[in-house]
Amino acid sequence: MASTVKAETSHRETSAAIVWFRQDLRVLDNDALQRACVNHECVHAVALRTPKQWLQHDWSAIKWDLYERRLVTLANELAELGIVLTVLDVPDYAAIPDALCEFTQRHNATAVYWNRDYALDEVRRDHQVEQVLVEVDVHVNQLDSNVLVAPEQIKNGKGEYYRVFTPFFKAWLQHLANVGIPAPYTRETIKRANQNTAKHDVTAQAPAQTARPVLTSEAWSVTEGDVRRKAQRYVREQVQDYKQQRDLPALDGTSMLSAYFEIGVLSPRVAAHLLQKQSPDFPFGLSEGAHTWLSELAWREFYQHLMFHEPRLSRGEAFQVETDGFPWRNDKVEFAAWCEGKTGVPIVDAGMRQLNETGWMHNRVRMIVASFLVKDLHIDWRWGERYFMQRLIDGSFAANNGGWQWSAGTGTDAAPYFRVFNPFRQSEKFDPEGSYIRRWVKELADVPTKYIHDPASYLAAQYGQDLPYPVPIVDHAERRTDFIAKFKVAKSAASG
Repeated sequence: MASTVKAETSHRETSAAIVWFRQDLRVLDNDALQRACVNHECVHAVALRTPKQWLQHDWSAIKWDLYERRLVTLANELAELGIVLTVLDVPDYAAIPDALCEFTQRHNATAVYWNRDYALDEVRRDHQVEQVLVEVDVHVNQLDSNVLVAPEQIKNGKGEYYRVFTPFFKAWLQHLANVGIPAPYTRETIKRANQNTAKHDVTAQAPAQTARPVLTSEAWSVTEGDVRRKAQRYVREQVQDYKQQRDLPALDGTSMLSAYFEIGVLSPRVAAHLLQKQSPDFPFGLSEGAHTWLSELAWREFYQHLMFHEPRLSRGEAFQVETDGFPWRNDKVEFAAWCEGKTGVPIVDAGMRQLNETGWMHNRVRMIVASFLVKDLHIDWRWGERYFMQRLIDGSFAANNGGWQWSAGTGTDAAPYFRVFNPFRQSEKFDPEGSYIRRWVKELADVPTKYIHDPASYLAAQYGQDLPYPVPIVDHAERRTDFIAKFKVAKSAASG
């Protein structure tokens, strides 16, 4: 439960306050930063890097790099407002309470502000920090500007959280309609509130690099202005076509903003305000494409709510506990072929190679490769969940877990276990010319479109035994039948 936030008054306290940055690396529309600046005349900012914890949480090298680069630009942006960002290095979450308490006392601060996270380890971390700070008479203020609707704010008719997306989405939209969306805070708002501090010249100190795995994220800008302009352009020029184009991996039909939502450079409230300009009846009255894009923001929050209300999801447990009886094959050779993009199924291999090379994968292809791993290879969805987290630049623990459980048929609101994607038909439907496949599977660049989705017979005729690309490692029809039968038995045995 969020701590009570002090009411804003016309007379600010002369004491200092600390703003603790986590997965909210932004100046604009940051409730924690804005409230601290309004309520206190002196504001300090701190971020705590936890490399050991990030490794335990399977942060990808490219996400780590993006986060580090963003810390540097955030320090510069805060310095322009007269606020110093201090970056502290501690090994893990367990070390944060004492480190943050010491930092708070060093600056004679009477209050600490942060925006909430909702997964189990983060909830426990924040509770421990709050306990330590309260003991030294420091007031804790927890805000919710990382979501449009906090987990406690919407419930079904029984007073319980929603377990299915469609009714959740309806309630989520109605909540937005009833409550409205506060205007996003701007640099000017913070600068006016923080004018005493801003009189002093502040030079940003670039945080030292941590020892970490490295995969450059240089293709992704990390200045807040660039990210916001990217969001504005997308909503202004492309969002109306989102529903028609989002499933076509050969097109740039998605916003490519997910990595920025994940580390908090962009807030969902800013995204919603951009959509609000398109309809006076917001969140209703949007174009089909804009409404579908808004639903994706809701899906992200749905999975955060689930993880908050069901802490066991943070421990790797299936939402549908009866599915844990499925006899996974977990063949390490087949798993390695999947990881490396060498399964002999072009759309699957294209997706995995895109992921390994860039740290990102098109969303439709994510569903295809997930279905293939679980329902064709019969490999535990948790293996795929972890591999994605270790590679994705936008690796969201809640959304990644929710997506994998949806694909595996083990989660809430999941695809039925008997719904098994045929990767060849998916490829024909969503990459009809094979453009996406040819981009990432270079061995197939010259294969005619007629054969691009299932090239085994064509390649055999052309090359004989010396194939440039493998034949499919499994027979889809056989594995599909076997999966459905075994899943049905597992569910029946559990229900008993």
